[in-house]
Amino acid sequence: MAELDEALIKRDMTSAVVARPRSRSEVRSDRLRSVGLKADRLSHRIRPAGAAEVVHEWTQGIEERRQLRAARAGRDVCWTEKDSETTPLVTVRIATFNRGQLVAERAIASAVNQSYSNIEILVVGDACDEATADAVLSVADPRVRFVNLPRRGVYPTNPTDLWRVGGVHPMNAALQLARGDWIAPCDDDDELTPTHVEELLRAAKDARHELVYSQAAVADGNEWRLIGHEPLREGGISHGSVLYSAGLRFFTHSATCWKLAEPADWNMWKRMRRAGVRIGFHDQLTYIHY
Repeated sequence: MAELDEALIKRDMTSAVVARPRSRSEVRSDRLRSVGLKADRLSHRIRPAGAAEVVHEWTQGIEERRQLRAARAGRDVCWTEKDSETTPLVTVRIATFNRGQLVAERAIASAVNQSYSNIEILVVGDACDEATADAVLSVADPRVRFVNLPRRGVYPTNPTDLWRVGGVHPMNAALQLARGDWIAPCDDDDELTPTHVEELLRAAKDARHELVYSQAAVADGNEWRLIGHEPLREGGISHGSVLYSAGLRFFTHSATCWKLAEPADWNMWKRMRRAGVRIGFHDQLTYIHY
């Protein structure tokens, strides 16, 4: 055995000296094999479909990194507005499904009351009911725009998996409908603090970030707890405590990340981080999560 190990070492050293430069296709092939091995190792911890999802997400990441470089177009950021623009349009994005009056009284009301006025409030229904549509349309503010999808998206039937990806279809539709240079997501039963957009936009512009997240107050029974800290990690960021450049709209919410036991919002933030998005943390409370 010792002689065999010595022979293998000598062979590898010799190969290293005479090896020709590897082509890009060979490097890519090795990387794909590496991902396959990682998927095999992960398969005992996640459901069977998850191994294929790992490979899919890895290959998707290659394209997302390419798109990020293209969106920056030689700049350090992918902002869609000029550097000199101090008051870009911000889209407050609210996806909703059968929330009734609550979406108007809480989420939309908090958007209307923002200290930063150059916003559009884009509400996209997941084929929501008439009561919810009427509630949204009852808001007398010209900045509110409502689009109700004709049919609801397809979701897993397991309640936990549904919770992880529920609403991704209107969220992704909103990415294409948004007119703003920046996107501020807000859940339909949550609320933004009055200075949410103003604070996060200033933090992003000052430090030249493409995404900024803050602290959120999360309802926990009869008590409240704060989440939001560095470094970025799952459980340390709330879906609505984020503001990001519309130049990142090619990052969409995955409808299949439930196979990895990940919520769709965290899955997207994670992919952004891996791609090299410039991410910053604003150490202030700007979001209320019920």
